[in-house]
Amino acid sequence: MKIQLSISLLASNRADSLERCLDSLRPLLMKVPSELIIVYTGTEERVREIAARYTDRIIPFAWCNNFSAARNVGLWAAKGEWFLYIDDDEWFEDTAEICNFFLSGEYRQYGSACYIQRNYLEWDGIHHSDFRAFRMTKIVSGTAFQNTVHEELNPFLEPCKHFEAYVHHYGYIADKNVKGSDKTERNLPLLQKNIQERPDFIKNYLQIVQEYASAKMWDKAEEYCRKARELCKNQKDPYYRLWLQVNLIAILYEKGNKEQTEQEALSILEMEDPCELVCLEFYTTLIAIYAEHHNSEKVLFYGEKFEKTLAYMDKNSHLWAQQSYGMITEERIKLPKRLYQIRINCAEAALELGKEKQAVNFLHLLPWEEEYWMQRYYPSFDFWKIKYPEQFQKVFKEFPARYPYVLLQKAREQLQRDDKTRALQILEQCMETTESIYLQQCVLEEAVTHYVNLVTLVTWMDLETWKQCAGNLLNRISVLGKEQVEYAADILCEGVLLDEKAVYTHEIYNRTESQNGDTQGAALYGLWLKMLLREKELIRGYQFGQVLLDSLTTYIDYILDFYKKQYLPELFSVKQRSLLPKDCRFALFVSEALERMKKQELPEAVRLFRTALKYRPSMTGVIRDVIRQMAVKVENPGQNAGNEFFVLAEQMKETLRGMIADGQYTEALSVIMQLSSLLPEDLELLRIRQNVLSQLSE
Repeated sequence: MKIQLSISLLASNRADSLERCLDSLRPLLMKVPSELIIVYTGTEERVREIAARYTDRIIPFAWCNNFSAARNVGLWAAKGEWFLYIDDDEWFEDTAEICNFFLSGEYRQYGSACYIQRNYLEWDGIHHSDFRAFRMTKIVSGTAFQNTVHEELNPFLEPCKHFEAYVHHYGYIADKNVKGSDKTERNLPLLQKNIQERPDFIKNYLQIVQEYASAKMWDKAEEYCRKARELCKNQKDPYYRLWLQVNLIAILYEKGNKEQTEQEALSILEMEDPCELVCLEFYTTLIAIYAEHHNSEKVLFYGEKFEKTLAYMDKNSHLWAQQSYGMITEERIKLPKRLYQIRINCAEAALELGKEKQAVNFLHLLPWEEEYWMQRYYPSFDFWKIKYPEQFQKVFKEFPARYPYVLLQKAREQLQRDDKTRALQILEQCMETTESIYLQQCVLEEAVTHYVNLVTLVTWMDLETWKQCAGNLLNRISVLGKEQVEYAADILCEGVLLDEKAVYTHEIYNRTESQNGDTQGAALYGLWLKMLLREKELIRGYQFGQVLLDSLTTYIDYILDFYKKQYLPELFSVKQRSLLPKDCRFALFVSEALERMKKQELPEAVRLFRTALKYRPSMTGVIRDVIRQMAVKVENPGQNAGNEFFVLAEQMKETLRGMIADGQYTEALSVIMQLSSLLPEDLELLRIRQNVLSQLSE
């Protein structure tokens, strides 16, 4: 049986990624008559051991800063009809499509093939850009790799099969935003040498532009891009021209010279007759520039041209494949974050110009059924509601109420009509259907402001989300109203109708019980809100004296009650409390300190207070004031005296009042001086002293 496919890769010193790469090739090697050739350029024995588990064809190669030379070693050893190469830091998601290509015999109809290299922008594995990599070819006489870096297979054989199969690639993340990264430092000298040796070979210019752009060396990227455009005038290849047009404008935009970017983009559009794909790229950039300068007419003009061109390309879908080159692809144009921002900018421009119909058209193009994307635009919608109130109302009436943001608008309408029962029903629908914390926050704010019962609303939120939203409610208390927030906390803690302001029916109460088992869940949420309210009073309320101590005690009780409803009792023992959250440990130490204060064990109370601060440094000011008050009490002899002391002190004050009435100010001052040391906190005595001194000074 003939070998249909030879697979080759360079193995350096990346053992972990190599094993993942080879494992992804295993289904292909098992199903298709194929061979695996590993060109070993590394030095680590573990890499060789991993390679040896998958193939006996391991070819040592002494690295010489020439990728094509290394690749050709694997190519020239190949015995297959076709050749596929891959990097050791890439791995296939699925090879079924490639397997079918060979097993069905379809490969005989093609001369080459490309699969997708999915380049991730972050380690989260979400954001990425796709690049169609020409990595497979039928082996014919003269097939070889060229270029010392960014090597490519020649000749390019038509027709080319475009696979949707892709490899994962995280290799560029380390280079992101790093000037002079390792790969750039390695590749630039090689590319500069190539350009000196082959000054008319345009591909080297494209590659060096890409390297400089990756390193954010924009001046150099622009310099080589312009040199390549000059060379391109004598080239017939439309793909190089396309790539350079797009990248020149992208480089100028990144440099921050928006005026020059605009001028050059408009010049290319007018003078060079670019293809539709380039036009789409330019329209995207121009819309961004005009949106920054609040030029709504031009945003709308190019937005409509963008959508018209996009529709034309989709109708003639073969154009996407014909015009794509490198990373300039349909996927790039339709990258959701980029595409949807264009439509948001255009919708706002239409609102600014009072063109509601166009605004509706652009907004209808957003993915309303995918709230993952829509939720990032909710703050913009609320901004429009304030800035363009009349247009906003007309536009959003065109959207069905099944969308969470539209539900919120419907609820707001009912609240304006004072129909709280209907408003609550709609707000519940909104909470049930939304994933957006921002929208949940808006729902809570509306409920709090209008005294709508929160019990059924919070059942749709997890506790961590509620904590975040409750903190935001406190930050906006000056807008929402302290009374409303306190009322909301009471409603949640009680779980019952407190007064006629609440919208609370028997039907709603039953549904809450069925979801939570009882109102325990809502009570927890209420405790957390009460705790935050009391914390704010403590930190920013300038409390002192007994009011401060009472407030601190209540605050600590809220925290401990909150956690005791969730954690097993044994966790609150001294031995196991380290397993509790820090704010709970803070509360335990403060609770013990307050008990010691009552027992007049003040040194131990101070120690406990200071220990508590390790777990809640934000309460430093409050605890410092409590300790200061303890110090005052220690210095005050009257604090520890019995009733007889206070009876005697009151008698002396009565005698003092008689002296003052008789005008015996000098004698009265002598009595005041004795009493002051005994009653330093007596405010009446403080006033009397000032009046006596005033009389003596006349």
